[in-house]
Amino acid sequence: MVDIKEKALKIMDKNDVGVMATISENKPMARYMSFYSEEFTLYTITDKRTEKVEDLEVNPNVFVLLGYEEGIIDKDYVEVEGQVSMVKNQEIIDKSWNDYMDKQYSSKEDPNILVLEIKPTRINVKNKKGNEVEEVRL
Repeated sequence: MVDIKEKALKIMDKNDVGVMATISENKPMARYMSFYSEEFTLYTITDKRTEKVEDLEVNPNVFVLLGYEEGIIDKDYVEVEGQVSMVKNQEIIDKSWNDYMDKQYSSKEDPNILVLEIKPTRINVKNKKGNEVEEVRL
């Protein structure tokens, strides 16, 4: 049987697009984001001038879903609750960069790029039907 930590890491490594929810004016707000993971820490690049950055300055708690593939709804996925730190980290920018970002920013050195570092406080792996939950002990 596959260890739950291994299962979670495999899902996190394989799925680089997910949904990140923040709190904006006391209401949830969800956005598709591109993620890069190192062990259980998630990183995502954003523009420092966005509303999500303003939201996170007020409340650094996030909820991330990873593991959905279009047309495939019967597979395991990961829920990550975590706290965000905002950092400028060129190494993470280089590792996280994708074609979409070429259109969004002037370069990897664009001064408006900000890295959101998400340290998990809780991780759940949900089974294919979403019924069974296995918590990853961090």
